[in-house]
Amino acid sequence: MLNNIIKHSLRSFKKQRSYIIINILGLSIGIACSLLIALFVINEASYDKFNTKKDRIFRVILNFKIGGQEITAASASAVIGPTLLREFPEI
Repeated sequence: MLNNIIKHSLRSFKKQRSYIIINILGLSIGIACSLLIALFVINEASYDKFNTKKDRIFRVILNFKIGGQEITAASASAVIGPTLLREFPEI
């Protein structure tokens, strides 16, 4: 039975070579893209997992206006640490 399947596959490959090559190429590209996306998602999901106090990590976002334009930034100056300690006793 396996012998017949191999013979049939080889005969169809000889007749429809380009069709089979296109299918195999598309399948391999699809699998490669899926693997890359999965690796990216796994990497993003594992961010800050090494830290023992990862549930206590927060991000400081600053909202301010310059000349009527509202700006949101995720960066902060060095004085934000002592100011947050002074203003918020739970830190």
